[in-house]
Amino acid sequence: MSQDPNLFSAFKRPRETVSGIPSSSMYSSGIPQPSSALKRSNSNSRPSNSRMSLAARPAYNQPDVLSTAKRDPSRYSARKSYAPSSQPPPSQRRSSVMRRSSMGAAAFSQMNSFFSSAASTAVQRDPRPLKDSAYRHEIAGKVFEYVVNNGFELEMKHTLGPNSLKSPTQKDFSMVFQWLYKRFDPNYNFQKAIENEVLPILKTLRYPYASTITKSQLAAVGSMNSWPQFLGILHWMMELAVTMERFQSGEFDDAAAAEGVDIAAEKIIFRYLTRCYSAWLVENDDHDEFLEEMAASFEDRQSGYKEELEMLESENEQLKKQLEEMDESADPLKKLEETRILLEGDKQKFVTYVERLELRIPKVTASNQKLKEEIEAVERELAELTAEKQSLQEAVDRQGLTPADIDRMNNDREKLSKSLSLISSKITEAKIQLSERESEASSKLEALERSVSRYNSLAYQIGIVPSLSRNAEGKDFELLILPTQTPENKLLADEVGYQPAQLLNRDLRHDIKPALNRLRQEIGARIHEAQDEAIKTQELIDRIVETLADKRDEVDTLHAKVRTAVDEYQELKETMAAEGNASNAEIEKLEKELASMRLNMSNGVLALEQRMQSVTIERDQLEHACHALREKFHGEVDKMLHEVIKFKVHIQESLENYENLAEEELAGNDKLLDS
Repeated sequence: MSQDPNLFSAFKRPRETVSGIPSSSMYSSGIPQPSSALKRSNSNSRPSNSRMSLAARPAYNQPDVLSTAKRDPSRYSARKSYAPSSQPPPSQRRSSVMRRSSMGAAAFSQMNSFFSSAASTAVQRDPRPLKDSAYRHEIAGKVFEYVVNNGFELEMKHTLGPNSLKSPTQKDFSMVFQWLYKRFDPNYNFQKAIENEVLPILKTLRYPYASTITKSQLAAVGSMNSWPQFLGILHWMMELAVTMERFQSGEFDDAAAAEGVDIAAEKIIFRYLTRCYSAWLVENDDHDEFLEEMAASFEDRQSGYKEELEMLESENEQLKKQLEEMDESADPLKKLEETRILLEGDKQKFVTYVERLELRIPKVTASNQKLKEEIEAVERELAELTAEKQSLQEAVDRQGLTPADIDRMNNDREKLSKSLSLISSKITEAKIQLSERESEASSKLEALERSVSRYNSLAYQIGIVPSLSRNAEGKDFELLILPTQTPENKLLADEVGYQPAQLLNRDLRHDIKPALNRLRQEIGARIHEAQDEAIKTQELIDRIVETLADKRDEVDTLHAKVRTAVDEYQELKETMAAEGNASNAEIEKLEKELASMRLNMSNGVLALEQRMQSVTIERDQLEHACHALREKFHGEVDKMLHEVIKFKVHIQESLENYENLAEEELAGNDKLLDS
């Protein structure tokens, strides 16, 4: 996608790294740099006093830290501090005065960056319910409890009452604010009035709602309109201090470990740098002890890693052996796929078998009922035969047969029984053979039915069944088993049997197979045509996406211009407010002078009245000029906003037209593909 390289875009911003942070002369932070981060020069010129801030330290490797530990203390001049000291202070201590750039310079530097201006232009509103008295009472109790339990009165020599944070004085707020800030920078000295220190400190701490605080509010902290906001500031600083204490105590290490982040090395390096920095603050440049402690910590950590590495290597070897065994046996996925296919076939067989059994249940039930009836008939017949046998026995007894006659009759009866048994066994064998033949014929019929059913389902999927489908071309591709279409619904309705051509309604070799080959060739040609159309459609969509991306870049550029205009408006508004405050202060001063002159001098009343009139006229002129200038700036800003909104609406309409065009093209392509 072609694009102007000079055009601003939020999607192609350069990569930002820690190495791109400017030096302390260009950066607004006043934190001094440790000597281990000083860039030594190879020339014989005097070394610079600027040092890299600990707040923006790069990622250290252990050799780099070891190599920069030893320094020549005679090479550096006096240095400033931003961190607490753990060493006893000598007779001459390095100062800890934080340097800050002016608000105007900070605002100008923020306007040069798109990302910094995006954060500064949008005035964030405090979402906390500070106007709610119950919420204010709750957070005031938390702040009071925190400062009292952590030695506020002992350190600041100032006593807070139970209501000091409900209706405070200017001194109460100043003392609590200074004490809370010294929790972050214990060596900082408040040199100016608290009204001039609060805003720069809050911006340094990156308080998210610092832009909503004005100097007039700082002059009257305890007023009902201003105090909720400043109470929120104290509560925010208290929460920040508590969080830093919990972080320094290692309370959040478990969260980092749960996310899989190893911070042990960072903690060792940070502990080393903190101790070196604290020693540097008290003019102690011998850091060999700290270096040895850090090296010992790394050695302990490395030994633990070696044990873990050995365990992981052994586990890796076992896994490799398992993988080799699996590779030698067979592809597990292929084997699972074959098993799945077999199981699906068995499932289909069982479903068919269950359906067949369900169809046979009524027949078996009727057969069982018939057998019960036959058993009852046989039992009745047995009773009749028993009675008949008894009557025959009585008749034989009456006839007076000899034993020889009875033996002869028994022999004849045994011969007849043997003949009957032989005939019964032959009938049983014939029935078994008949059952085996019937089961074999049934299994082959089931296989034939499954093959025909699978063929018909596949034919339905590819659109050749029924004959009116899109790929059938009026031909009948559906297969039917002709014997099963008879009213008897049996494969062998008679004893003659069937030839292969008499089983199916179509000739597979000479009719179905050539037609399917022709259909395959036609479908292949249609697939190639559809792929060509899809490629053309994708190229059209890519061109449309590139055009939309260009338009989005233009919209981002316009947003950046709008933010810049709003920054200028905010700066002009603050300047006008400052001038108005100065004028009000001058008017109040003149009114006080006028009152004193009325009390002390009676002869100069006329002159004072004339002076007052001239000052009043000048004030009216200044107010008139101020109102005119404000109206002029409001008109210009309103005009700019109208132009930007019109251009934004034009861009939105253009994007909607492109989206509609893309949707129409896609709909047309879908119709072509469907046709």
